[in-house]
Amino acid sequence: MTTETYDPQSTDEIILCVCCNAQMDASDDFCEVCHTPAEITRSIAKRNVCPHFISVVGPSNAGKTVYLGLLLDVLCGGARFLKGVPNGAFSLRLQEQVVAALEDRRFPEKTPNESDLWKWLHCVVTDSSKRKVKQVDFVAPDFAGEAIAMELEHPGTYPAVSHIVERTAAFLLLCDSIEVRDNGAREDLFAMKLGSYISQQQGLSHLDKSQDLTPAVAVVFTKSDTCPEAEANPKRFMENNMPRFTDYCEQNFPRHEVFSASVVGSSVLMSNSSGAMSRLPLHIQPRGVIEPLHWAIQNS
Repeated sequence: MTTETYDPQSTDEIILCVCCNAQMDASDDFCEVCHTPAEITRSIAKRNVCPHFISVVGPSNAGKTVYLGLLLDVLCGGARFLKGVPNGAFSLRLQEQVVAALEDRRFPEKTPNESDLWKWLHCVVTDSSKRKVKQVDFVAPDFAGEAIAMELEHPGTYPAVSHIVERTAAFLLLCDSIEVRDNGAREDLFAMKLGSYISQQQGLSHLDKSQDLTPAVAVVFTKSDTCPEAEANPKRFMENNMPRFTDYCEQNFPRHEVFSASVVGSSVLMSNSSGAMSRLPLHIQPRGVIEPLHWAIQNS
């Protein structure tokens, strides 16, 4: 696997935070305004390119951390005309955390709510599916689901979330397919709130919904290995279980698509002595992980 080198000591001049454009200098570890790590800003500044924010969002326990970690793992090996090269060792921390946990037959720990503890990735992705090869600097943080929920209820609580949502070109909105099947109304309303927040942060209500001005939105039903309905026909699954958000996407996001994904080939439910249930992965077998990102790159 190839990893581009990144020297954090080589940049002494003042740079602007990649998230909120606040000024940062060489001694800063984090942006004082939004708490974005300085290493991600310096990584992008070194390449002198415009970052392509593709944000993975969704409620708590939707599987965002596992999805992002496995997505980077698949990108590094290359799949479906996409090949990724992580830019800096920091971009590998999430991949390392997720793969190590799954190989140990457990899911990784939940992402902490504190934004200065979130892991980020910066990956240079080459798309060779068309005659003209496309290359984007894919930048994404591993948001905590609780932080997203708090920001939706009290905008401004997490400046990193608001600034990144404002700059995002494409969203991968992850939904736990089992939760959607069993508690559809709750998941439907959360997606509605998130869609409304995206529209508000990007000022879409004042636009004419032109395809060139609205973000691409990929709805991804995760853990589809345990929900055959979602895996068989994700679009119909969304229409049946999330009718409000289906209509919202039709009216507000001209570029949207629906996918299903899973990262394990099989899993088991285990109970402890107190009767609490938890699911354990038996082996890694990603399915449908790369397709939403490929679609997002093609449509943003």
